[in-house]
Amino acid sequence: MGSFLKSEETIREYLLGRVSDETVLEGLEDLLFADEEFCSQVALVEDGLINDYVLGRLNPKDAASFQTMLTDNPERRFKLDLTLALREKALATDFSETKDKPSFFTSIILFFRQPMYAGAFAVLLITLVVFGVYLSKGTNPDELAGLRSIYRQGRPTETRLSSFDYAPLTQLRGAPEADERRLRLLELRLLEAAQTTPNHQTLHALGVFHLMQQKYADAIKEFESALKFADNNAQIHNDLGAAHFELAKSAKEKRLEELARSLEEFTKATEIDGNLLEALFNKSLALQELGSSSQARDSWTLYLQKDPSSPWADEARKNLKRLETQQTLFKSDEEVLADFLAAYRNHDVGRAQKIHNETKGLLTSIMVPLQLSRRYLIARQNSNEAEARESIDAMAFIGAFEESQNSEFFFLN
Repeated sequence: MGSFLKSEETIREYLLGRVSDETVLEGLEDLLFADEEFCSQVALVEDGLINDYVLGRLNPKDAASFQTMLTDNPERRFKLDLTLALREKALATDFSETKDKPSFFTSIILFFRQPMYAGAFAVLLITLVVFGVYLSKGTNPDELAGLRSIYRQGRPTETRLSSFDYAPLTQLRGAPEADERRLRLLELRLLEAAQTTPNHQTLHALGVFHLMQQKYADAIKEFESALKFADNNAQIHNDLGAAHFELAKSAKEKRLEELARSLEEFTKATEIDGNLLEALFNKSLALQELGSSSQARDSWTLYLQKDPSSPWADEARKNLKRLETQQTLFKSDEEVLADFLAAYRNHDVGRAQKIHNETKGLLTSIMVPLQLSRRYLIARQNSNEAEARESIDAMAFIGAFEESQNSEFFFLN
């Protein structure tokens, strides 16, 4: 497995975003976290990809994958721009009209004017730049790769953090015991990076680490410091909001204040980037927690329009269902019955069944069958045959539904 992961073909597929096997992905991220030689190998393969792209050597499929991965990788975008600039500079000078013998400097330029050598020079220069940056940062290319790997099986926060894949919510505090050593090593690297090269990336990464360790005050401090370098970064605003949201769960006296601050940050993130799903998901959570039911419902609905099928969408639907159930419980008996009858008359079977399901387990006067029974008796006393018939038919509808869906005969007439 080790030789397969370190093969140039596997690394190339990883850099092009075409590795879907979770085991392979986890193995690659572990190597990026712990193997400095492998990090250098990945950097060299990436430089080769950039060079091939600039010189038009990638096939259409590889070129399309390369362009797609540029969107979320500003470092690669910078390398590409630098390579293009170097090649353009090398090709721009035309010495065809020079009569005298070229000087040594001119000969060098003529040499690098040839595409294959211009590309090689660019790769060499970029490699030196990357190596220098690597030495100065003292950390691997993706500081959070190890953290994502550790929390792949379960996440400690209800909120979504930027650039983290889905993992079910776990009630365990901290990481699994087997990963404690990796966490300590990762913490040392992140602290060193934040101290030696403080910028929005290193401070953001350290803030995420603190947040995953449930050190919310420390996380907030690092996120706020990161925003001083990049106030328009939607991901940092989202993660700062997540820290305030999680802190609100334990801050009884300042719960509403922390929730309000989380909503402010999530809203800011969505204003900067309307397609940042993490921020939209978290904004919906905050609205729901603050009791803004109508706004939360609209926000969850918008989220599901943008993300209809991921595991995060399943959680969104559960929250939306919970929200709608709570709204039903806050209504009076009369309002619940009116909603049911409106759905029944409009042949909105799903809505009618939903209202029944939300109230049938309460065994109180709000139950739709009990209300229909009372309605039937009152209608008979008042000789209102139409209302009495509708009540009987509606009860028969509920009985048939229970019999077919749940093999329950209690509601049959």
